[in-house]
Amino acid sequence: MNKQTLIHALERVGLKSGDLVLVHSDIRPFGIPENTRTSEEILQFYFDGFMQVLGPEGTLAVPAYFYEYARYGETFDLEHSPVSKPLGVFSAYVNSLTGRVRSCNPLQSLAAFGYHAEELCGGDSLMGYGLASPWHRLCTLGGKMLFMGVTLQPMTFVHHIEQQYGVPHLYQKVYDTPIISQGMPVPGTPISSVRYLEYDIIYDLQLFQQELDRRGHLRKADAEKGELFLVNAEEAFQTGIELLSQNPYVFLKRPPAFIPGKIPADGITGKERVGGK
Repeated sequence: MNKQTLIHALERVGLKSGDLVLVHSDIRPFGIPENTRTSEEILQFYFDGFMQVLGPEGTLAVPAYFYEYARYGETFDLEHSPVSKPLGVFSAYVNSLTGRVRSCNPLQSLAAFGYHAEELCGGDSLMGYGLASPWHRLCTLGGKMLFMGVTLQPMTFVHHIEQQYGVPHLYQKVYDTPIISQGMPVPGTPISSVRYLEYDIIYDLQLFQQELDRRGHLRKADAEKGELFLVNAEEAFQTGIELLSQNPYVFLKRPPAFIPGKIPADGITGKERVGGK
């Protein structure tokens, strides 16, 4: 693939100058770009293509989660903690750039580069999702989400939608492992929406992707052997809220088999009243 092929694909899918776009990616289906020999050159090729389309007032963002924080209790250092490997090499590359801004919650961190990077990811909010998070700012700033070489299955944004709606299969978890920014501890309590592990909760976003497509919210384009999908964050949010109002488990493969007497199906909180008294 050459630079013009990439640029034309990004423009066909709906990206334009001045856009803010969050990119979920697997660049392997697109092959090795023309005139590149090293991994660094390949990643620079894709970054340059994005920034050429987005222009000087555009913003490129990527997931920059650090799963090791919750799994192993490792300190999250905004400047030095790597992006966890499942998020892909392009996310890691953008996070490594001088001038990028990374948000503070380790499990839902975003890294952004460009015009709105500070507005999207700056500040010291430790909320993973919700009104104080970058995910809400993604909507208010008119952001888009691009899925490059992947379907919508990795769309972490659905957890922001779920939190705002209030689904029963997620709860707010607090952490006390340190978070470091510029060598100093970030004050406050990190809070993340997480699923109940005992209920085998599995996400399946096929129906959500189909509904976005049916409503005309999903743009598509091809480049070489890879596909690109683009959706406006606010349109995805409103569609998701509507679907959750019909079925709070719409993003799941199957409804959780909650156990009576255990959270969140733990029943009444006081003694049963006798005779209505």
